[in-house]
Amino acid sequence: MIQEYLFINKTEKEKIEQYTPDDIKIEIYDIDNSDCWIATFSLSSESEPSANTLSKVHEYIIGEFHPIVLSNGCSAYYNKALFPHFNEFERKLRKLLYLKSALSKNSKDAEIIKDLESKDFGEIFTLLFSDAQFVQNAKKTIGDKTWQFTKAEIVAAIEQLSEHTVWDNLIGKDAVPLLRSDFIKVKNFRNDVMHAHAMNAKSYSSALKLIKKINEQLDTEIGKIIVAKENTVQQEPEQDFNTAMGDAIKDMDSVQTAKSWQEQLAELQAMASGIKPQGMIAAIEEYRRLTKSPEIVAMREYLVSPEFADITKHVQEISKIQLDIPPVVKELQELAASMKEYKITIPQELLELQKSLKDFKPDPALIELAKSMKEITGETKSWKK
Repeated sequence: MIQEYLFINKTEKEKIEQYTPDDIKIEIYDIDNSDCWIATFSLSSESEPSANTLSKVHEYIIGEFHPIVLSNGCSAYYNKALFPHFNEFERKLRKLLYLKSALSKNSKDAEIIKDLESKDFGEIFTLLFSDAQFVQNAKKTIGDKTWQFTKAEIVAAIEQLSEHTVWDNLIGKDAVPLLRSDFIKVKNFRNDVMHAHAMNAKSYSSALKLIKKINEQLDTEIGKIIVAKENTVQQEPEQDFNTAMGDAIKDMDSVQTAKSWQEQLAELQAMASGIKPQGMIAAIEEYRRLTKSPEIVAMREYLVSPEFADITKHVQEISKIQLDIPPVVKELQELAASMKEYKITIPQELLELQKSLKDFKPDPALIELAKSMKEITGETKSWKK
């Protein structure tokens, strides 16, 4: 198990060299062509006592010298040791909810369980322990204050608001009491474990003690549900579990959807705020100035004039003649062949016409010009409207 730190200058090197905690192997490495150097503190065993010892070293090094942490072996040990307990907790919490749904006298159990399975741990916690209406009322209460209010005044006002969580309504205020009272701690510890956040001996001990006790209480509550269903005739609940849970899931999803829209709107507003109105106005004014310049106005007037229309017509007619010549040549060739077959003398004029037309080559530039003028003519029609 190793703690590894990077120092960016030699200032504290002598103090580190003089720091010799019992039974810990210390090694210092210089980095070539740099003032940076690395210090490591290690123990041979991977155990909780070793982690606790190195945790003390870590707190001292970080508190006194503030280096960059390259490896945090004691925290890694705590994360790994806690993971099975939090994994067990999440599975048991889902088991509790699935049992409550399946044993409810309602045909929606499969649908509700499927909805719950699709939710991640954060969404499950929000669903169980957060009252969206209370949050909305609390925000409104604070927003309605019209003067420089005090902390005590805000706390007193919020305490007057009612809060109704899904956990209290459907599971029970007395069910798994430690989870109900400390769900924020559970959520934070769980995030530390799942996301490999740094932990010390104190936070590890607190997290382990809490999650073990909660898992025991979950076992007890699950047992109560099964035994009660088997051995007693239960009274009809004030509200059906699946109906209430389904409504709560829909409410949570709608709040999250609204939040997503609000976030997107905030992004758009942020983007809009980055656009300078003065620059847009200046660009629009420049465009208007150019389109009203004498040159542009004259060009537009000419393009819609009768003279330009006549030129366009003639160019298109010439282009059409060019395109009609090849098929005419082919017909003349066929006619000459027929006359020759029947021994009819071919008039000299016909031979000269055939030769002239055959030698004629269409001008691609003229054809392209006719096409462009046709497009321009189409655009000018929209100007007239």
